[in-house]
Amino acid sequence: MKEKYKIGQISKLFGIPIQTLHYFEKCGFISPEKDMQNNYRYYTAWDVNALLDSKYLHSFCFSNAEIRQILNHDDLKTITDRLDAQEKNFLDIIYHHQTILNELHEKKRMLLSLPMLTGKFKEITRAHLFFNPYRVNNSYPSAENRTQPIQVKEWLPFQPFVKATFMIPFENIQACTLEKADCLWGFSISPERAKELQMPTGIPVEYIPAQRCIYTIFAATETHTFIHALQKEVFSPLTANGYTIADAPIGKLLVRSHEGGQYTRYFEIWVPIKP
Repeated sequence: MKEKYKIGQISKLFGIPIQTLHYFEKCGFISPEKDMQNNYRYYTAWDVNALLDSKYLHSFCFSNAEIRQILNHDDLKTITDRLDAQEKNFLDIIYHHQTILNELHEKKRMLLSLPMLTGKFKEITRAHLFFNPYRVNNSYPSAENRTQPIQVKEWLPFQPFVKATFMIPFENIQACTLEKADCLWGFSISPERAKELQMPTGIPVEYIPAQRCIYTIFAATETHTFIHALQKEVFSPLTANGYTIADAPIGKLLVRSHEGGQYTRYFEIWVPIKP
């Protein structure tokens, strides 16, 4: 004769709430015998084995529907196929989090090097990128007036791979002083990463080709100090050293911090120059 155990005994033995056992029964993981006279459920060792198997399969993040199929219907090949599919899911998750970890390491490396790089100038080739603007100076286009098919909200889920970026249109620099030039703010990402993530890159996203630039890092403090810091720390030294701006400068926000009781923003910038 099979030994039978009440639901309370099973709950206490394995530390599984009674409500969870009822839920597992509803999912089809277990099928305890029900006494029609007293409405009690009785579990056998067979039921307990199925219960433990379901917990084991849950540890591999299988869905309830998949667990029900594995426990009640699947043959060996089907189970192996499910394991293969779940293995791919885990590898995709590991890859995604590894890329985020790489971003974090690069961010930390950059911040540690700020004291050595701020105010220093070097000539480098800026990598190509996609730029998605969402603000002009301090003005945001309203959602009602935004007719472009690609909106900035469609890029936000791709953080931390998209970076806060600014661009000063070259025609503005040519036509007026820097203080009066428009500054476009948005997000940028490398085309390679955008393709990998299958990001939308239609209008108004702009492709910016690689360019030879002067690279530096500068700091601005409170609000309304950005343009002044850009002129003083970047453009004036370039002009004083005989450089001529050849195209739209592009930069990225590196970090906002509080230094010496003062709010400080650090930016990196690439300024295209004439040969």
